[in-house]
Amino acid sequence: MSINLDEAMLCFFKNDLGGNRVTNAAGEVLYEDDRSAFVSRETTNWAVACPPPREGQRGELWDLLRRENKSTYMVTTSTITVDSEMLQIHHIVDASLYMNLVQDVTDYSRTMREEKEHDGLTGLYNKGKFMELKRTLFQSLDRIAVFNMDVNNLKHMNDTYGHEVGDGLILKAAESLRRIQARNVMPFRVGGDEFILVAIHVSREEAEQLRRKWEDGLAELNRKPDGINCVIACGMACGEKGYDLEAVLAEADQRMYEDKKAKKGGALPR
Repeated sequence: MSINLDEAMLCFFKNDLGGNRVTNAAGEVLYEDDRSAFVSRETTNWAVACPPPREGQRGELWDLLRRENKSTYMVTTSTITVDSEMLQIHHIVDASLYMNLVQDVTDYSRTMREEKEHDGLTGLYNKGKFMELKRTLFQSLDRIAVFNMDVNNLKHMNDTYGHEVGDGLILKAAESLRRIQARNVMPFRVGGDEFILVAIHVSREEAEQLRRKWEDGLAELNRKPDGINCVIACGMACGEKGYDLEAVLAEADQRMYEDKKAKKGGALPR
């Protein structure tokens, strides 16, 4: 009987990363490519992994062991009917190749997620991530502390000395926050010169200590001979269980503006 193998192969993954094998109801090999030919040459558990065809068999997965080198392959077997004859198409994929592919996809997904959640310049969480956590995690904690921060004179630095210097100012601000970052201390860049730091499960005293630690770190960074004095206005507000998050954010915002007026300018070359 003449079997149209080309038509049969079109029903499967002819150009996928694995090999293909076609057998008939008697188990005879009607087609195999270079990537599946080892089944005929070497010792495997083919008879166990790929039982005889039956009606309705669609995409069932089997493990194929290659005893010569102890490799494991995944075999997806489907039954089709061509010219009234029942055939099995077996797609054979080296499990290591599949796992590498899965890892590549996982790495790509992780990279995409990182890019979606992080600011491109500083690497800190971005506004989108802040808004997500504002809707979820930050709503109902036992304790929360919010630091609203604004870098002084970014526009002046950009207009007078160029955006490269302005970026250096933002990067220094971000580094000061990164120094106190922890699992429960999360910094965000939410605008051009705007940052928010959220600390969860901390008392007011611990929040004050965190602020002093951040101020000391910023002072240390400002002693570097890069010609940029980074001045950041900061307003802090705390909430206990049952707090109104919007009220806490508004209080931190108001205190930031008060601090900004008190510091007047700053962020000018030394």
